[in-house]
Amino acid sequence: MVRLELSGVELTRIVAELNEALTGYYVNNISCIDDATWLMRLHHPSNPEKRLVISTTKGLWLTSYDLPTKPPDPFLSHLRDLLFRGRFISVEQPDVERIVKIRFKIDKCVRTLIAEFFGGGNLLVVDEDARILTILKRIDVRHRKLAQGLHYAPPPPRGRNPFTDLDNLLEGFAGTDLEISRYLGRELALSRKYVEEVLFRVGVNPKARSLTDKQKAKIISEVSGLKDLVLHGKSTILLREGKPVDASPFELKAYAEWECRYTPSFIEAVDEVQTPSLLEELKKREEEPLQKKIEELNRALEAQARSKTELREQANRLREIAEKLKRLGAEEGAEDLPTLLTKFGVEFIRSRGEHLEVKGFAEAIKIPLESSYISAASTLFDAAKKLEAKAKAVEEAEKNLSEKKAALLAEAAKEEAKPLRRVRVRRWFERYRWFFTSKGLLAVGGRDAASNTAILRRHTQESDLVFHADIHGSPFFVLKSGAEADEVSIKECCKAVAAYSSAWKAGISVVDAYWVKPTQIRFTGPSGTYLPKGAFLIEGGRNWVKNVKVDLGIGVSMFDDDLVVVGGPPEALKVRSIAYVTLVPEKGKASDTAKRVKVELMKIVGRELGAKIKEIPLDDFVRALPAGGGRVVSSQLGEQKA
Repeated sequence: MVRLELSGVELTRIVAELNEALTGYYVNNISCIDDATWLMRLHHPSNPEKRLVISTTKGLWLTSYDLPTKPPDPFLSHLRDLLFRGRFISVEQPDVERIVKIRFKIDKCVRTLIAEFFGGGNLLVVDEDARILTILKRIDVRHRKLAQGLHYAPPPPRGRNPFTDLDNLLEGFAGTDLEISRYLGRELALSRKYVEEVLFRVGVNPKARSLTDKQKAKIISEVSGLKDLVLHGKSTILLREGKPVDASPFELKAYAEWECRYTPSFIEAVDEVQTPSLLEELKKREEEPLQKKIEELNRALEAQARSKTELREQANRLREIAEKLKRLGAEEGAEDLPTLLTKFGVEFIRSRGEHLEVKGFAEAIKIPLESSYISAASTLFDAAKKLEAKAKAVEEAEKNLSEKKAALLAEAAKEEAKPLRRVRVRRWFERYRWFFTSKGLLAVGGRDAASNTAILRRHTQESDLVFHADIHGSPFFVLKSGAEADEVSIKECCKAVAAYSSAWKAGISVVDAYWVKPTQIRFTGPSGTYLPKGAFLIEGGRNWVKNVKVDLGIGVSMFDDDLVVVGGPPEALKVRSIAYVTLVPEKGKASDTAKRVKVELMKIVGRELGAKIKEIPLDDFVRALPAGGGRVVSSQLGEQKA
């Protein structure tokens, strides 16, 4: 069975790994997955994004999977307000409790996100004085009260710390009537799985109610070694029929017969188990309304089928009776009509002495008392036809219901077919503007003043070249290893700074551009002067490239085995993309241009690759565009193979 929550000792390993993995990261965004689960996206100046899942019912871990999110609620808005841009300091765990405290530095203050993974779970943020700033669930129980404005109070400890508090652990065992597994589970903050592992390793039956001194010593020794195993063991995924169902920070000898797989970190093992489990639960909840509709249709179809059968049976019976009356027409008067109908098993009542009202059919049937056999047969034939018409109508309704059911089943199958997708690990330069020149050199450009500064300060070496357009509102582009670049790569970088400059939005078709060496860039002005944010001084001569055409290519390229959207000079995309379009400035919305570009690329690549392009979010195309709209002037296949 797939695990539901992480134990305290497992959180100990996760806390250790998170402290190592998140150093230097800051909170970029927080999203809500469901009412008990949040996704925190953390950025780093140069390392790939980390995605931290915090689930009050399952635990916390870093995920490599794409997870759906829902619209923000007031609690999520509070989390964002309190933690946005918070720089990660540390993760802490009180003893081995199922509680973690994640500390962030926001401006000059420190705020702590506290997650409790027991009793339904809770999530809250406190300030440096442990005063609660926001909380998911208010708590008012005998031993503590938690609410906004109050000071955070932890719950009473649950059992001894198995890493530190083992004195006299087994002294009370003899005075109980408990099995050893239950006794250890009660005394130690240790889940059943690890209690059973300890007993398996020392060869003690979990149901034992007495122990020798030697067995007691072995148990104490084994528990004492747990901390080292938890922190430094080989992380393991347990599988059942190839499906991950559990994870452990070290190899479990009690599960030696299980299929297992090792992972580089315990967090990765937890991600393999918990994330598919979480998505499966989300999917079930999403499908509940659909499944209810299908069940309702099934009930309706069953009722329609019964109704159709009954109507046809009644029609057949009426026809049989009518045929008998018709055959007896020659013997008119041998028996009166009521007597004859009774003989045929027909129930009826006399209506004011004038009619016989036939009972037991889904159609009102009145036969005049003085009717001949032939006339009565005709009345019954007419009633049978009406019942058959009703059966036909029911059949049509049944057909409509079947079509609705088929549509719902197709919708359910479509949801079922959605695969679990990993999030592509993006390179550091993908947060900026970037492309590879036709000669294979990486060019990276800023999106705004802050990213211009980041590129020049953090990602520029002496062997690079720095590019800028001769117009206010131009980004800086850095050509990596540009000192050895040829004229082609230099011209392509000049085209990039021209296209992504304010010339695009202004509709200017030609601008000048230049390049300098990184050593010519100064981040501060002369003494007594002030440089605004994003501004720099350039010392020495500039290398000019005149009359640079303002146009841009947007294409799709295979990068790290993934299909990505790239924006850059058309000349570079011709070599470095599978397909691309060429744009020139035109007034309009970037989103409208992005839609046209996406559709155009889907047209020229064929059905199979077009389906993959369709899956690319529109926002990826928008991010590759300059500010403002654009007009597609050409579209063609590039030289890169799909």
